[in-house]
Amino acid sequence: MGLEARFQMADAPQRSNRTFWDWLHLLLPSVILLLGITWLSVQQGLLAQQTNDQQRATALQIAHAQQQASILMAYQESITDMLLHNDLLHARQTSIERLVAQIKTAEVLRQLDGDGKGALLRFLYETKLINNDTPIISLRELDAHGANLRNVDLRDTNLFGIDLHSADVRGANLSFAAMSYVNLTGANLAGSDLHGSDMRNANLSGANLSGANLKDVTNLTQEQLAKVKTLSGAIMLDGSIHH
Repeated sequence: MGLEARFQMADAPQRSNRTFWDWLHLLLPSVILLLGITWLSVQQGLLAQQTNDQQRATALQIAHAQQQASILMAYQESITDMLLHNDLLHARQTSIERLVAQIKTAEVLRQLDGDGKGALLRFLYETKLINNDTPIISLRELDAHGANLRNVDLRDTNLFGIDLHSADVRGANLSFAAMSYVNLTGANLAGSDLHGSDMRNANLSGANLSGANLKDVTNLTQEQLAKVKTLSGAIMLDGSIHH
């Protein structure tokens, strides 16, 4: 074998190595670009999915709010019509008008969320249908759990036996209300005004009564108070401040 042939054979691996690295240098930018495009495409897909999910959630919230408003409006229109044309406020206890109003109230409360339940109870208060002296609609055992009653005025109202567990009753005026057998389990009554109310056998297990006014509340026992979550800053039955 000639000298020139031996040099060519010896140089072949070096040329092969140089060719591999040359190809690698040529392909590397393309590979990086391809990976970048793929990553960007994945991110855009995730962003599009997130946007679609948000839009779907917003649409569902709007539909829910519209449905709740429709249910409440239909109820209010029906009861208002009975007040105007059937003299519901003065209907006899055994009258068909009172029975219909009672059934409608129970049915609609089951369909409403917390805000809707709070709005319905405010409507009944404003129309004097749950007035403490002459209640037309009974709230006994009706489902108003989770109701949003924050800062509402329900003074001198007949709430006997209503289910208000987990309700938001912060800052509400419930003075002189009939609250016997009311289920207030886990309810938040912080800062509420309960003075002069009747709380015989009201369930206060886990209720927040911080800052509440309990002065002159009747039929409220130490056994009931022992079950509350907190009484911090509450005005007690004798007017003293709980520490």
